[in-house]
Amino acid sequence: MARRRSSKRRNPRWQRRGLTLLAVVVGLSAYQYQESGRISWPATLYESVTDYADRPEAGWRRAADGLEGIGASREGHAPGRFDLTGRVVRVADGDTVSVLDGSNRQHKIRLFGIDTPEWDQPHGKQARRALASLVDGRRVGVIRVETDSYGRTVGVLYLDETNVNLDMIRSGNAWWYRYYAPSERQFEQAERLAREQRKGLWAKSDPVPPWDWRRGNR
Repeated sequence: MARRRSSKRRNPRWQRRGLTLLAVVVGLSAYQYQESGRISWPATLYESVTDYADRPEAGWRRAADGLEGIGASREGHAPGRFDLTGRVVRVADGDTVSVLDGSNRQHKIRLFGIDTPEWDQPHGKQARRALASLVDGRRVGVIRVETDSYGRTVGVLYLDETNVNLDMIRSGNAWWYRYYAPSERQFEQAERLAREQRKGLWAKSDPVPPWDWRRGNR
């Protein structure tokens, strides 16, 4: 019967690497002590690392700034910087617009986290008119969330300080699209208030969500 090898057997390669690193540390410390009479390189290394972390260009800081901007958009406040700015040149329906940027490039924007009635659905034309009255021909900012399967930019649309996505829900012209935006509690609260106040599409007792309407008309 073959003898099992012990799982605790040491790896010679890692042992060699550990000894090499130890030799480097000892050598560096001895050299610095001989030259200056003290060993300060660990503190210097620590200061360099922490100094980099405090720089604006540090990767983690850029990531944190990005999250802060997204958080601001969720709370309904316009962030200081947008992924895209331009003029709305077309309002296709209650949740889709086209924005012309400064380079005359047109972007189709699908408003994140909301869904509005279809054209052939009750309140569909009203939802489009509500969005057009807000942004048509106006300069807007966009926070990009993702790109959908149709190649459209899915994002949060801002007109000055107004979160347009949120405003469409507040006015009763859009549903909170909870399937794609389950964490947007501002959207959830806005829909609840619009329901209670029977605004827009909620004036009817039992409006059909557009995702159910589309499913029934396929």
